[in-house]
Amino acid sequence: MTQNRKKIYLMVASQPFGLQPKDWLDQTKELNIIADIEPVLLFKKAGADITPELWLKLAKEIYSRLDSADGFVILHGIDNLLYTASALSFLLQNLSKPIIFTGSQSNPADTKKLEIRANLINSVQSANYNITEVCLMFGNRLLRANQASRSLEESLNVFTAPAPSILGRIDFSIRIFEKAALQNSGKVNFFDKLNDKIEIIQLGPFLSPKALAKQVSDKEGIVVNANIYQTLPEDLIFLLEKITPDMPVVIWSKKISGAVLAPKNILIINNLTWETTVTKFMWATAQTKNISKIKELMARDIAGEIIY
Repeated sequence: MTQNRKKIYLMVASQPFGLQPKDWLDQTKELNIIADIEPVLLFKKAGADITPELWLKLAKEIYSRLDSADGFVILHGIDNLLYTASALSFLLQNLSKPIIFTGSQSNPADTKKLEIRANLINSVQSANYNITEVCLMFGNRLLRANQASRSLEESLNVFTAPAPSILGRIDFSIRIFEKAALQNSGKVNFFDKLNDKIEIIQLGPFLSPKALAKQVSDKEGIVVNANIYQTLPEDLIFLLEKITPDMPVVIWSKKISGAVLAPKNILIINNLTWETTVTKFMWATAQTKNISKIKELMARDIAGEIIY
């Protein structure tokens, strides 16, 4: 490695189109000007095929390279990206190096597209800065990953985030907002477990609480996506109160307040994104089975994920 040049790992976490990691360096030569790049191929399928098993593999691969790296750029398909990035913020806590996810809305194998080339170049440049968290680089913004959501607008800025979670902006050069970024110190905390025995419930008029009672019988937690619902169905409340009193339950909602539900096993979440709620709950329930401690972990700001 050339003296004073940063060592950046380009980790391909989603690549369904046959392009090998070395091809990215051959066809995007600007990357080698910015830093010493080492490519790593992890997964050959699309982002839609990524599961918690790969989240754990990706975290382990990064952790094993922390001492030799100055930063990591993760190439990932748009589908499931928010879940993967949020999960990494809990699996690798108190980070000392930047982890930056990027990709493209178009075919990622087409490196002649300006979008993917620009995102990759901007990601590698950003990885040269002292950023100690998991981020997204799309379009002209660097975002805190576990507070980001998919943008409803058609633009190169595929994701959006609250103003305090915009960590940098690309104008004529990269401007990093150091006051907005987390300032970590000490040893990185690596976690190698996620609980996948979680039942995800999507509220809707076709939800069957009776069928649901059978589905959750062998689960260790429930996450309900209530989104903009103002109340929960009475049958579902009965299920949660009577059938699952010893199981931790998270209600993710933008409208329902914590005062609505009395049972001690139920927690209302409205200050996290949906993807972060799911991945944080999978992490928390892997650390402890005690419902009170799970609720404490969910309420604690662990990796800058809580939206104030």
